[in-house]
Formats: sequence, C-alpha cells, structure tokens
Amino acid sequence: MNAAPVFLLVEPSPILQSVLHKWLQNKLDHPHILIAENGVDALRLAAQEAPSHVLIEISLPDRMGLEILYELRQGLPAARIVATGWSDNSFLLDRIKFTGADGYIVKDKLASGLLPLWKISIE
Repeated sequence: MNAAPVFLLVEPSPILQSVLHKWLQNKLDHPHILIAENGVDALRLAAQEAPSHVLIEISLPDRMGLEILYELRQGLPAARIVATGWSDNSFLLDRIKFTGADGYIVKDKLASGLLPLWKISIE
C-alpha cells in the first residue's frame, strides 16, 4: 500500500502560502501540507518528512531557488518537483529542467496546471 502523499510548498509570500494551502485542501482529500518560506526550511522539512510532491518558488529570500531545487532533487529522487515563478524566460526554463524539476509553471497558471504536472487527477 502506498503512503499518503505529502506536499511541500516552498513559497516566501504568506499570502500565496495561504491561498495555495486552501486551494490544495479544497482540491484534495485531507492532504498533508508542509510550508517552507525559505530554502533552509525547505531542506529541513524535506529531510524530516520526505514529501512526495514539491512546489518551489525559484526566487527565495535566503538562497537561489535553483540551488534548493537541485538539493531537493538529490534528496528526493522519487518526488514530483515543480518549480514556479513569474517568468517564462527560455534560459531560465532550461536551467530549471537541468536542475531536476519535473516541470515549471508560471504562477498565474497554477490553478489549471499544477495538479497535472504533479500527475494528480481529481474527480
């Protein structure tokens, strides 16, 4: 039997943390959601909880999101990791892919695109 999914949201904005948390609670059945507002907290929570799904903002206050993304991928090889931000610059997208993300989604498309990138279907 598979363990229940654990979701890690790495988002520095308290407003977006709240919106994403409520949105996931509305879309999924009793999700276990962890929230980190910076890279240090993200790595600590990932090591403690081994999330199955990660959404990481690429612009973090303490360290580069790409560095944290790379470290998360090394520590969570089976997790579905999706990066997010406000840019759709092709150079940035190439770097995100290179660091090990399963996908990238511009923030204004999260509501329609995150669950498919995480490979989660809802009824």
